[in-house]
Amino acid sequence: MVTKDFPIFDCDSHVVEPPEIWDEYVPSAIRSRVKSQFHFHTDTDVLHINGRVVPATRERSNAAEVGWPRWSKKEVGALVPGTEEWQRKFGRLAGCREPHARLRDMDALGTDQVMLFPTWFVRLALVKDAEAAGALARAYNDWVYDYCGANRRRLFPCAVLAIQSVEQSIAELRRVAKRGFKAAAIRPCFWNGRYPTLPEFDPLWREFEELGVVLAMHTFPSREALTPEWGERIARTRGSGHGLLFTDEAVVYSPGQFLSNIVFSMEPSIDASEALGFIFEAMTWLTTVLMTGWLDKFPRLRAAVLESNATWLPLVLSRSRNFLDLYAFQRGPKVRDPYEVFYERCFIAFEGDEEPVYRMWDHYENVGLWSSDYPHHDAEDGWEALELMARHKVPVAVQRKLLGENARRLYGIEPVMAVTERVEQYEPAKLPW
Repeated sequence: MVTKDFPIFDCDSHVVEPPEIWDEYVPSAIRSRVKSQFHFHTDTDVLHINGRVVPATRERSNAAEVGWPRWSKKEVGALVPGTEEWQRKFGRLAGCREPHARLRDMDALGTDQVMLFPTWFVRLALVKDAEAAGALARAYNDWVYDYCGANRRRLFPCAVLAIQSVEQSIAELRRVAKRGFKAAAIRPCFWNGRYPTLPEFDPLWREFEELGVVLAMHTFPSREALTPEWGERIARTRGSGHGLLFTDEAVVYSPGQFLSNIVFSMEPSIDASEALGFIFEAMTWLTTVLMTGWLDKFPRLRAAVLESNATWLPLVLSRSRNFLDLYAFQRGPKVRDPYEVFYERCFIAFEGDEEPVYRMWDHYENVGLWSSDYPHHDAEDGWEALELMARHKVPVAVQRKLLGENARRLYGIEPVMAVTERVEQYEPAKLPW
């Protein structure tokens, strides 16, 4: 029998947005307009965005809703989503929408508590209509708050903000903070042509400080074409569509787009955005804030880098320090040493199978946050993390930090111990098809 004697906190797990967010939580008076600006859930094959419709069959629940860690990833990836064979073998996990099913799944995965992030709503960065984006953020936040009502000691919601409007985001941040939200998610990419570190966003980050809410920098697959020419090239290679997967036009940009666009224009045309796209997006934000002293503008702001792996952290810290020293004549007195700033102010998530983190555990002891990414197709579970940590001789005291203590310290959450032994035989509940 496999057991554990300390609580595990999953710092980055997901819900998958259901139709009722649009149909029940968006006010009826603006529902039609809001849907035209952004409407997608995995019961549909089309994405409505910015007044247009984009075929979305490739984005279906193969990635979003089949992340049961005990399934073979090779088997999950070998079947075409939506086919009868795929439905019969995998289906879709009910826990992504239904909280009681999720709690049962957490018990099987060894997870005692979880911070919940959206799936498709990280895409709000691509919505041009600020009012519609703000209405969607409010609707999502209300829905996920109700979802967590099933057990508020184990399920914790991370809010989403639509930073197309700084003033609107500040109002929403205040609203969710009053409801007890511990964190709010921002995607580190361009929002209507503006990057989040630009000075016009400073009032929002100051509000994060005042409210004590964690800034969760959460990445997302970057698959937008950079130019119409790239879109046409990708479409020719794939033999269908117009080469634009998430948007209605060529969009700039996220650093992960470059990899995706090159691979999509080659044979075989495979989705490479998750291989490095998430990492590039997070590395860019972190390098930017470390080399400019941005974090010290907001001395009480706490930030977490999420959904981007963590193995690359020592490289970014080392390169940032090296070139800050080489360009000391440009550096000025306001830019502190990147190591000092990061370990004082930031945290970073890693996934259970990320073995280099365990080999370099001393780099992550006080800043590492374990994440499962359930219910997405690359999900891992707590029991595997425990096994790999033991194999790599990570000290038990450090295991406790990486698997829960760091996350609870970041978010200010009291521990709950709900799971002590591994459930060997378990089949997760499925959504009806």
